[in-house]
Amino acid sequence: MYLPAHSYSVISIDIANSSAGGSWRHRRLAGDLRATVAAALKECPLGSQWLVRKDGDSMTIVVPSVVSKEEIIGEFPPRVDRELRRSNAGLLPEAQLRIRMAVTHGDVVVEEDDLMGGPALVEAARIRDIAPLRRAMAAAPEAFLGLVLADHVYRTSVRDGDPALLPRAYRRVVAADKDYLEPAWIRLWGVELPGDTATVDAGTNPTGPTEPPSPTASTSPPGPDRATATPEEVERGADGRGAGDTYDISVGVVQGGFAVGRNATSHHYGARHDRR
Repeated sequence: MYLPAHSYSVISIDIANSSAGGSWRHRRLAGDLRATVAAALKECPLGSQWLVRKDGDSMTIVVPSVVSKEEIIGEFPPRVDRELRRSNAGLLPEAQLRIRMAVTHGDVVVEEDDLMGGPALVEAARIRDIAPLRRAMAAAPEAFLGLVLADHVYRTSVRDGDPALLPRAYRRVVAADKDYLEPAWIRLWGVELPGDTATVDAGTNPTGPTEPPSPTASTSPPGPDRATATPEEVERGADGRGAGDTYDISVGVVQGGFAVGRNATSHHYGARHDRR
C-alpha cells in the first residue's frame, strides 16, 4: 500500500557515551531520557501531538508543521536542558545524563502513529552522530545538551529567523556520516563551544555567506585519482591546513576566508586578507 509523505520537523536524540558502565547504567540512562523528554513535551506547543518513537537509548520525535521550526528550537532544547540540569544535580559525572540532539525538516511517512520512513528521519539520525558534535561535548563535560541543526533549518529559522534564537551561538561544521556530506550547525546549550571543534566556522558571522567561497582555479584537485574530495579533505581544505585553525585577528591579519572576533576560526582558501 502506498503511503504519501508529508512535511514534518524531526528531532533525533541519543545518549552521549551510553555504552560505558554496563547494562545497569545503560537502562537507567534510557529511563532518565524518557522522563526528561516527557517532562519537556508537557510545556511545548501542542506537545501532546508530537509523535515519539523510542529506540532503546535513542528517540525520534516528529512534530507537525503547524508548530514552526522557530518554536521547536526556541522551546524544546532549553526545556530539555533545564530538566537535565535538575536531574543531574548532585550526581557524579559518570551517572549524569548527557544527550546529542538533531533537528531537521522534511518529508516523513506516518501511518497512524507509526513513523514509517522518509528522508528527514535519515538526515536527523545522520547529523546527530557527527564527529564535530561528539568532540565538542567531549571537550566540554559541563554541557548536558549538544544540538545540531541541518543547514537549511539554521539558515531559514535561526540566521534569517528570530534573533532570540542566538545565531552567533552556533558554529558551522562539515557533517559527514556514511553517504551524507553537508554543512550543519552545532551549539552546546548553556556552554560556549570549545575553540577547536569546528571544521568550518561561519557561526560568528551569521549575516555572512552560508557557503564558503569557491577555491581559485589554481587550487590543487582533491587527489590524484579521485574526482571528489573525501570528508577528511573537506575538513582539512585543499591546501592541507585545518579549516578550524584559530587566529587572534587583533593582530590585524588572517589567512583564508572569514574570521570575526578574537579567536574566531577561519576556513582557509589561501587568500590573504588585511584586517588592519
